[in-house]
Amino acid sequence: MRYDCDVLIVGAGPVGLTLALLLSSYGHRVTVLERHAAVYPLPRAVNLSHDIVRVWDGLGLHDLLFESAVADIRGTVSDEVEIVGAAGQVLRRVPYNGPSKTGTSRTFRLHQPALEKVLETACQQRDIELVRSMEVENVIDLDSHAEVFARGPSGVRKWLALFVVGCDGANSLVRRSMEFAFTDCPGSNTTWLVVDVIPKFDGAAQKWKDFYNARVHMNPRRPHASVFGTPQRRRWEFMLLSEEEIRKASDDEFVWSLIAELGCSPDNARIEKSAAFSVKGGWCENLNKGHVLLAGDAAHVTPTFLGQGLNSGIRDANCLSWRIDLALRYPKSNWSRMFQDWSSERLGGVHELIKASVAMEARVTITDSEQAIRRDLEYSQRPLAPRNPEKLGSPGMYALDFGLGVSSHDAVGSLFIDGVIRIGDRQGRLCDHFGCQSWLLLHSLVDDGSSRMPLSSDIASLFSVVLNGRILPIGKDSHDVMDVFSMWFLKYGSRGVLLRPDHYVYGIVKDIDELTTLVQKAIQHLGLFGGQLED
Repeated sequence: MRYDCDVLIVGAGPVGLTLALLLSSYGHRVTVLERHAAVYPLPRAVNLSHDIVRVWDGLGLHDLLFESAVADIRGTVSDEVEIVGAAGQVLRRVPYNGPSKTGTSRTFRLHQPALEKVLETACQQRDIELVRSMEVENVIDLDSHAEVFARGPSGVRKWLALFVVGCDGANSLVRRSMEFAFTDCPGSNTTWLVVDVIPKFDGAAQKWKDFYNARVHMNPRRPHASVFGTPQRRRWEFMLLSEEEIRKASDDEFVWSLIAELGCSPDNARIEKSAAFSVKGGWCENLNKGHVLLAGDAAHVTPTFLGQGLNSGIRDANCLSWRIDLALRYPKSNWSRMFQDWSSERLGGVHELIKASVAMEARVTITDSEQAIRRDLEYSQRPLAPRNPEKLGSPGMYALDFGLGVSSHDAVGSLFIDGVIRIGDRQGRLCDHFGCQSWLLLHSLVDDGSSRMPLSSDIASLFSVVLNGRILPIGKDSHDVMDVFSMWFLKYGSRGVLLRPDHYVYGIVKDIDELTTLVQKAIQHLGLFGGQLED
């Protein structure tokens, strides 16, 4: 049977376009369907985590993104978020920026329309088919592939693809069509007005209240938050207190009255966007059915309070792309197990983020003065501690029960560090050298200082062919410029680590002689071992 593409992605937002670029980097044919005729021109997501920048760096997009879409504001404004109580007192100062595992800032600012233009241009340059003004109406999973029916200007067309991924947002038609069960996370169900503002002249923004600080004002009279944007943008979010206010959310006079208290006026600012949104959270109980998968907001909806919605979706794409690659290259393997592990890894992580975000909403949105006083006292004593998004959920595709055992549990299944490596005359980070397509085996030199092959010949061959594996001995032909990796090995008493293409740790070993067994375990874990492999 002839298929229109290997993978059909529904939705051309950041998640869908990133997944398309990742799959294309493996050499697969990808089509993206998008119902909108053009990129949505107004801001949405503004917070970007370092591990997401690392994904795009691996796709060769760093310079383009930082020219127009992404900004590093560390050092120009506060690295802390201030939680402000009912009486205007600062209850907590929560670090949100600083050094990261990647060796860069922990968080960046984002202008989403510019991001989507960069990603879309990259797709066009890499021969990824993007079809706009095409709205999906039905998705059918069959034994060997999936069918997608979509309506465009010329009528309904059918696509045949080996896999379909719904990246079509919180109101996903793919999710509804395939009847994925969705669980709402109960919360306060509040409605907020988000206002994005641009200064009219240089120096105007610096005079606005909260310019140098991100703050969450838990004022029972009107909870609101100040949020950093890219250097020429600022965002404020205000809780709407009544049905009347919700109806007035599009009224310019009402919007100006809210931001006037912050020093903004038509004389020094232009409102780029104002829109009301209802806070919702929830997730699908499973992210795959046969040849159909979900990612991003189609799979789970994270309220805005922790700024992790877009980041969670890109993590979905990063953890999914290499699994789809293996499923396409080895269709007779047990690829359904890989997708089940992906589902549990991702849901295990986002569950806690969503619950933490909903819990924060419940605290921030208290409008009773006496309750707010009690809340402030409790908050100052027991602040929320959201789950670390750099740790995969469990169970997952990583080896907790191998090598160093319990002492390595905080490393295995976690995002690996990145640092500067000099290989030959080229210096860069791991993502610069190896991209996002390879399993990577890092190891220190053996006791005599040599860098002999750490794998048996048969496993080395499988590692190279099946996993596109690369081996990097630290200290001989590859120089650890700032001793980042050497210090990591020392911290865990390790001599070797196996990394997945998404930069998460599969497993670590105490002795280099254990690396063959670790790689063999990974291939078995994937259902891709020895004679079971068929091209």
